[in-house]
Amino acid sequence: MPTVVIVEDHTLLAETLQTALHRRAIEAVIVPCDTPELAERILAAGPDLVLLDLDLGAELDGNDVLVPLVAAGVRVLVVTGTADPMRIATALERGAVGFERKESGFEPLLARACDALDGRPVIDDQERRRMLRELAQVRAEQERAFEPFERLTDREREVLEALVEGRSVRDMADDWVVSDATVRTHVRGVLCKLDTSSQLGAVAAALRSGWLHRDRRTRSRT
Repeated sequence: MPTVVIVEDHTLLAETLQTALHRRAIEAVIVPCDTPELAERILAAGPDLVLLDLDLGAELDGNDVLVPLVAAGVRVLVVTGTADPMRIATALERGAVGFERKESGFEPLLARACDALDGRPVIDDQERRRMLRELAQVRAEQERAFEPFERLTDREREVLEALVEGRSVRDMADDWVVSDATVRTHVRGVLCKLDTSSQLGAVAAALRSGWLHRDRRTRSRT
């Protein structure tokens, strides 16, 4: 009997899928999203297919879980409600066999899961290539937008983050036990490298580019 592992943050959907798969003589196991060592628990179930939600909570992205599953030779079908097509394209890049949007309804999702389990194509090759091209284009644009931020020193990054949080030069000087003049020097460095004349402009650039989110996420993984 084939085994499908369901990793889904919507309990009702997960249980409905499990019931429908059981009716088709398919073993279906639900692994909760908050399970410690999630990828290991999924693999321990010996899945022939994993139905993987991309939104697994604030601390975990399904795309990160996908990598060790694909490396272990498991077929992964992404099931998602995300409005960001680049997250789906990233899943395809990392080896997902395809995807199904939750908004399409339950029956299309079930049919897509059965196709994936049977090894039938679940995404057109032309659509896959198109999504991957768009992903590459978006990344190239992001890298161009991030380039000025990459020139910031560690202290200048800290200053920029503090400015985004609305902290003053005096606040930073007090926290870091340095002079106001030292902090102002770092602020000038930030403004120069970001080619802006004001602290407000630097904050706007950090928020508009998405750099702040990426910088914090990168440092949280190191």
